[in-house]
Amino acid sequence: MSKNFIEAYTSALTDQFCDQCIGKFESSLNTHSGKTGFGFDPDRKNSTDITLNNFPDEWQNEIVQLQHTVLTGLCSYIRTYPFLLAGAIALQHQDKSGVVRNIEYTDVEQMDDATLRQIIMKVYRLGNINIQKYQQNQGGYFHWHSEHFPHPQDPANLSLHRTLLWMFYLNDVEEGGETDFYYQDVRVKPAKGTLVIAPAGFTHTHRGAMPVSSDKYIFTSWVLFQDAKEIYGKV
Repeated sequence: MSKNFIEAYTSALTDQFCDQCIGKFESSLNTHSGKTGFGFDPDRKNSTDITLNNFPDEWQNEIVQLQHTVLTGLCSYIRTYPFLLAGAIALQHQDKSGVVRNIEYTDVEQMDDATLRQIIMKVYRLGNINIQKYQQNQGGYFHWHSEHFPHPQDPANLSLHRTLLWMFYLNDVEEGGETDFYYQDVRVKPAKGTLVIAPAGFTHTHRGAMPVSSDKYIFTSWVLFQDAKEIYGKV
C-alpha cells in the first residue's frame, strides 16, 4: 500500500483550546512580522507570528499542552512509520521479561504509549513553537519550501536536525488557506484542531495558500534529532 507520509489527526485540540489561543494571540503585544530563513520577505511569507518559547511566562501552559498532544500524535505516526525509531539509530530497550535487546521495526507497533514516548524523546526533541496568523485575502506562505536546510542566522544549524514538521490548524477556513504538498499533489484543508505531521525534507516541499473566506491561525514547529551526545553519550 502506497503511503505519502502526510498524516492528519482530527480533533487533536479542543475547540475551546483553539479559541483561547487565538484570543491570547490577538491580545498579545509580542507579535512580529513573519520571517523565513532568509528574513522578512512578504512576497514569500506574509504572516504575523509569535515564537511561544521566547515568552514562557505568557505561553507556558500552552507549550506543555501542545507538546503533550504532539507526542500523542507522534506515537501514532511512528507506529505507521516505525523506521523513524528502528532505522538509522540502533536502539535497545528492556522487554517485559527484563531482557535488553535491539529494537526491531516490528516491535514499535506493540509498544504502549508510555514506553514509546520515552524512546521517542531519547532520539528526538520538539522545536520552538510558532503561532502564526495569515490575514484574509492577504497572508500566505507563497514560496514552495521545505524545512531541512543550513540556516544562515543560526550558528548551531538546528534546522539540519529537523526530521518532521508538524502544525495545528486553530480554525476552519472554508475557502483558501490549504497546505499544498508539491510532489504528493496533496492539499490539506484547514480544520480546527487538526494536527498534521509530515517529513521535513525536500520530498515534502509545501506552501500555504492565501486564506480567502477568513483569517487563518496555526501552530507550527518541528521534530528534530537530539544532539549525538544525548543519543550515544560522550562523543
